[in-house]
Amino acid sequence: MKSFSSFILTFLISLISFHNSFSQNQSKIDSLRTQLKVVNNDTDQVKLLNILCKKYWNLNYDSAFYYGYKAIELAENIEDKVEEALGFNNIGNVFYFQGDYASALKNYLTSLKIRKEIGDQKLIAASYNNIGIIYSISGDLSQALSNHFLSLKIKEDIGDQKGIAASCTNIGNIYMDQDNYDDALENFFRALKIDKETGDKVVIADSYDNIGIVYRNQGELALAAGDKNASDSKYKKALESYEIALRLRKEKDYKRGMGFSYTNIGNILLHQGDYDKALENYTASLEISNKFNDKRGIGISYLNIGGLYAEIHNYKKATIFLHKSLSLTKAIGEKDRILKAYHALSDVYSKMYQYQEAYEYHQLYTAIKDSIFNEASAKSMNEMQTKYESEKKEKEIEMLTKDNDLQALETKQQEDQIKKQWYLIVGIVFVLGLLISLIYVVNSRLKFKKEANMELEHINVELGKKNKSIAESINYAQRIQETIMPTQKHLQEIFPESFIFYKAKDVVSGDFPWVMKNDKNFFAATVDCTGHGVPGAMMSMIGYFLLNDIVGGKNIHDPSEILAELHEGIKHTLRQEENIESKDGMDIALCSINKEKREVQYAGAHRSLLWFHDGIIEEIRGNRFPVGGLQYSSRGKEIKFTNHKLQLAEGDSIFFYSDGLIDQVGGPKGRRFQNDQVKEIITDNKDKSMDELKVIFNDQFIKWMGSEKQLDDVIMMGIKV
Repeated sequence: MKSFSSFILTFLISLISFHNSFSQNQSKIDSLRTQLKVVNNDTDQVKLLNILCKKYWNLNYDSAFYYGYKAIELAENIEDKVEEALGFNNIGNVFYFQGDYASALKNYLTSLKIRKEIGDQKLIAASYNNIGIIYSISGDLSQALSNHFLSLKIKEDIGDQKGIAASCTNIGNIYMDQDNYDDALENFFRALKIDKETGDKVVIADSYDNIGIVYRNQGELALAAGDKNASDSKYKKALESYEIALRLRKEKDYKRGMGFSYTNIGNILLHQGDYDKALENYTASLEISNKFNDKRGIGISYLNIGGLYAEIHNYKKATIFLHKSLSLTKAIGEKDRILKAYHALSDVYSKMYQYQEAYEYHQLYTAIKDSIFNEASAKSMNEMQTKYESEKKEKEIEMLTKDNDLQALETKQQEDQIKKQWYLIVGIVFVLGLLISLIYVVNSRLKFKKEANMELEHINVELGKKNKSIAESINYAQRIQETIMPTQKHLQEIFPESFIFYKAKDVVSGDFPWVMKNDKNFFAATVDCTGHGVPGAMMSMIGYFLLNDIVGGKNIHDPSEILAELHEGIKHTLRQEENIESKDGMDIALCSINKEKREVQYAGAHRSLLWFHDGIIEEIRGNRFPVGGLQYSSRGKEIKFTNHKLQLAEGDSIFFYSDGLIDQVGGPKGRRFQNDQVKEIITDNKDKSMDELKVIFNDQFIKWMGSEKQLDDVIMMGIKV
């Protein structure tokens, strides 16, 4: 379970405070309080107050708050910005340990604002690091990456090695949460190297913990792929890393860290089927979390123990601990744990044959999963990483020797804003080209040299890694595309009687639905981009963001004008004026609907709209040219889209779809599906609900296709007003 990677984030709060590590020595605290009573200098007093706040934040929250707020008050009076910022940072840490992440973030942001006024780069980097940690725990990975990259860049500029290690750890954790294990390990080993140079056993243990988590996740992947030997090897490496971390933490008597180690070792033992020892480790971790009133740690332990009981079929105890975990994680707003608790409860109730409860928790799981992986997160994470890598590679260009690195650098410097955001997909195409070249070289050598067998074996291993990387990249691109595109649920919130029938030819698609609502009108479209698969998906992203900007940003609401603006936007984005042979673009059916007045305005490019009314179907044809490309305008043809206005009656329906539906070959005679069959299905099932009609279209399409391959992506939308 890769989620335990976020345990390590807790360690970094104390690392970035730039003070001595936590001590529970009461005599030291008493000594500080005595000094506070006798010191008359305000500057010394405010420093003592901040030190006492830090001493108490893991011991007594009330005392920590008291000294922290007193420090802030005195710092403001004497205008000591450094100590004032530290006071807000300390209060943020107290809220963090209490599990009140919203209040922690508020104080960290205040501290950052003051530190920017001071101009101390090291302190600014520390604040960015803290803020990134809170965003990561709260599930806002885009903001987390943004702040960690800002922190890392400052630390690299000022040569702060310990700070670099901390930022690498945080960035590695986010990569791990995205299943990007190679980059995660690269960051964790970079952090470990720096940690060993400093000799700090606590942070060395943190790095070993992180590395162990990556190995464990890789073990899970290998097991899922059926490679038990590889899986056992990875789990063995994970356990070795965890045990090193536990030993180092015991040497420092670092209780919190020991709790995290017990949890991680328990996870491995659970996998190995040693349930008694696993429970023993989970219980030891829970006791430590209870000692510190660490709500987050308690919630994690409950979740683990509940999962263990589910594994040994003690479902009653499993539900007790899972509900305890859910209650705590809801209270502190930790979305990732809530997600896992919902999923576990759904699974347990299903095994208890309590299907109603299982279904309800699955619905809750699905809803919160959608909220975590959203459009803003996916888009912003790519943008932040591209920005950081671009700046870093500018400094290292003389060290780059591989063509793919140079090509990546040149591409990043030339691409406009939209192409930057989707660099991942462009990279997939590049890697595919590289693979073709490698395969050609290998095959050529095999024809002439038998001794190349060893080299071929090595290359095959590398190709396997690259194929895996490509598959992971395409699957991630699919997740991004699915996340930003509207669903049938979104459409039915406006029109309960409606459906979206979507069937991609490949993992990612060039067809997509698009919807948007303003105060008066609802806009809907089905869009068919040039190509399918990765090229089509790239075009779909461009089309999606351009439509959002045209309707939502520029407030253009006439369908024909929207298409005209979209046409110009595609030409500009793809620089088609510089290449008159470019034909990339899209076919689209777009309409605006005034639900109250039942008025529809429609414009299309190579696509028609079907209007079902009074028992008949009327086909409203779009213009016979696409959006984008110069194949028509370069020959002197005017690109002007026609606007059609329809007045619908209650119960009327409209349908629009891509040519992937009607061009599909199949049936008894191997013919195209065609428009007439679409109209016939609608007419024959006029009394059916839209949900039922969607199922009928899906069944008919699959039946028609038979043993034939799907030729193109398919998107269809139906709306009853």
